[in-house]
Amino acid sequence: MEWSVLFNTFIGIISILNPIGNMPIFLGYVENEDPKVQRAVALLMALSIFILMLTFFIFGIRILNMFGITLPAFRLAGSIMILLIGLRMLQGKSKFEQHGIETEPVRGGTFSQAGNSLSRILVPVAMPFFVGPGTITTVILYAEKSEDWMTSLMMIVILFLSACIVGAVLFSSRYIFDRLGRNGTQIVVRFMGMILCAIAMQFMIDGVAQLLPGVLNADFIHSAIK
Repeated sequence: MEWSVLFNTFIGIISILNPIGNMPIFLGYVENEDPKVQRAVALLMALSIFILMLTFFIFGIRILNMFGITLPAFRLAGSIMILLIGLRMLQGKSKFEQHGIETEPVRGGTFSQAGNSLSRILVPVAMPFFVGPGTITTVILYAEKSEDWMTSLMMIVILFLSACIVGAVLFSSRYIFDRLGRNGTQIVVRFMGMILCAIAMQFMIDGVAQLLPGVLNADFIHSAIK
């Protein structure tokens, strides 16, 4: 089991999920809700994100095979997509600023309101804001690195842990946003964008190395590639 691959998986998933950057979007959709309802929605949102990522982790490779898409081709296409997302984050462009968000409070108990709110914001908040094309690509590419059941199990644990971190951020979103402010949020988002750009370039190098074996210097090829 490659611990470096697991660590890279964790960093990559957290960066692409971008909980700090997506936090204002979540707040925009639940700002009219009671604080208890907001926290309940955050927990349900985290569970939904985990289920979505787990689905693509398990069935992503099968979907590619169904369409006859090779892993090197998907790796190169995915690296470009992740690179574009990372560059956008480095530029400090916020999805929150591009969408007018209006919500209406719903009636009922805490869990009833949370369930109703989740059904309204599952799309587009959980998908595609959190689990979008970049996240799906990242999950599938890391799933391809799972060469045994133990590594696969650990990656599933990483997906769960990543979803828990997202849930914790959303659970405390109002407090975090008040403390960080927009400037602090932008700093975190841009740092995550830089990490994503580096991950994208590594995926690109790996993809070229698989398509053109022996062309690249072995020192620059990811050790997980066979």
